[in-house]
Amino acid sequence: MKVLGSIACMALAATALMLSSAESLGQACDEGGSHTIQVRAGDDGMPVLSYRGGSAEEVHVCVGDTVQWVLTGSDRAFFVDFFAGAPFDGAAKRGSSNSVVSVVIGDVARQGYDYGVGFADGEPMDPRIVVK
Repeated sequence: MKVLGSIACMALAATALMLSSAESLGQACDEGGSHTIQVRAGDDGMPVLSYRGGSAEEVHVCVGDTVQWVLTGSDRAFFVDFFAGAPFDGAAKRGSSNSVVSVVIGDVARQGYDYGVGFADGEPMDPRIVVK
C-alpha cells in the first residue's frame, strides 16, 4: 500500500512540476522584466538583430517590461519605427541616443506589434514585438 501511495505522490509531483515549467516557459508574465535586442550592421549594410543569442524576429514581452535596442560594433545612428501603433506611450518612431533606443511597454492590447529598424542612412527591416 505504501508503494502505491508513493507512486501516486510522485505522479502528482511530476504533474505539478510540468505545469509550473510550462508557466515559466513564457505563458505567464512577470512585470518589470528587461529585454536587450542587439543591433549590428550586417555585411550588406542592413541592420541585423539578435536576442539572447538567437533570432530577434519575434520577441515576447510583458506590460511594464523595458525593451532596449543596443547598437554594437559601430557608432551609426539608427531608429526603431512601429508601423500601426506602438506598445508604449509617445512617438511610434524613436531615434537612438548613445547607440540605444529604450522603451517601457505600456498597458496595451496583448498582440503583435510590427516595427522596423533602420540606420539613418539605410533601409529598415521588419521584426515584431509580441505583448503577452
